[in-house]
Amino acid sequence: MNPNQPKYDVFEILFIVFVVMLLAMFFWTMRVALIPPLLAIILAAILAPLYNNPIARRLLILVVVVFALWFIRDTLDILTPFMIAFGLAYLFDPLVTRLERRNVPRLLSVSIIVILSVGAFVLVLILSIPRIINEIGNLVSFFMGLPPRISTWINEDGAAIFGRTQEDIAKIQEILNREVSGRLARMSDTLIQKGVHFTQTLPSIMPKVLYLVLTPFLFFYILKDFHKVRRWILELLPIETSWVVREYVEKVDSIIAGFFRGQFIVCVIVGVLTTTILLLLRVEYALLIGIMAGALNIVPYVGLAITLFVGILTAIASPGPMVTCLKIILAVESVRILENSVLSPRIVGNRVGLHPVWVIFSILIFAHFLGFVGLILAVPLAASLKIFISVGIHSYRRKIWRRTRNEN
Repeated sequence: MNPNQPKYDVFEILFIVFVVMLLAMFFWTMRVALIPPLLAIILAAILAPLYNNPIARRLLILVVVVFALWFIRDTLDILTPFMIAFGLAYLFDPLVTRLERRNVPRLLSVSIIVILSVGAFVLVLILSIPRIINEIGNLVSFFMGLPPRISTWINEDGAAIFGRTQEDIAKIQEILNREVSGRLARMSDTLIQKGVHFTQTLPSIMPKVLYLVLTPFLFFYILKDFHKVRRWILELLPIETSWVVREYVEKVDSIIAGFFRGQFIVCVIVGVLTTTILLLLRVEYALLIGIMAGALNIVPYVGLAITLFVGILTAIASPGPMVTCLKIILAVESVRILENSVLSPRIVGNRVGLHPVWVIFSILIFAHFLGFVGLILAVPLAASLKIFISVGIHSYRRKIWRRTRNEN
């Protein structure tokens, strides 16, 4: 036994246990007043003097992580414009750095980028939102008026078909009016209730809208000082392990930044091309399908499937459904072939390096845990995890090889 190790008698141990139980009872009775920040400060003050103890150190790290997760969840509405601004600054920082190398002042380049980005975003909203609302309204009106159209078709063109199959037309119409009309009515009531609920929650939504108004200003200031933020984050790393962590951070940064910057450009091109081709083919709801194709292009495979499904639904609501459906499939598939053969290899490259099966698996897993955000982050996060897993497997194999070599 270590002679320097302190000795505790039975009385001291019992006294410590008694004090801990009293503290637990005190915290339980004060659980309403103990808000998470206060509780985190108390736990940190208790564990900080024992930082050299491995168990206390891990408990302190656990307290910090749990508090950070709680803080993010509780203040997500406030943090959203900061996260959006930081993401935009992360995407545009290489462009600002490149302009700096060409003797363009950073403040000027940041101002130009922010003004052009915000102006383009506002212009797209002004030009597209009225038409999208009109197209969605026409689509809803078509499906709401579908049962009478089907009844008319049954009486006129469908009579001969159902007569040959010896089906009772009146019975079919009764089932149609009862089932389809009832479901559409319930859907309409649900939409009306959602609309009423939305109007009732407008006072609580306005602060969130004001938070989003702050995004351009936050984008400007974060992008202006993004190089300082990057340097500050790297300085937080321990000196003895900074070069190893820096190497991994650079690899992950190249994957995530390359993927999102490249995919952003590809998504814009895909959306513009799809909308243009559909407009040239005189397809109704062209803008709606084109914006959906561009926005969902960041989600491999799943985005294409959703775009085609919605396109086929809109084709049903258009005159000449079969021809319109073929036009939509032709436009979407043509742009997809161009993307896979020209756009993605040249703009995004092979930074991800994942098998299609793993891409689909990662999309399903991350979407299950993170929802829509998981759909967007699935591919770059899976590629980043691949780096750490491959490094861990390589390190494990090296340890086994060294152990076998030492035994021999």
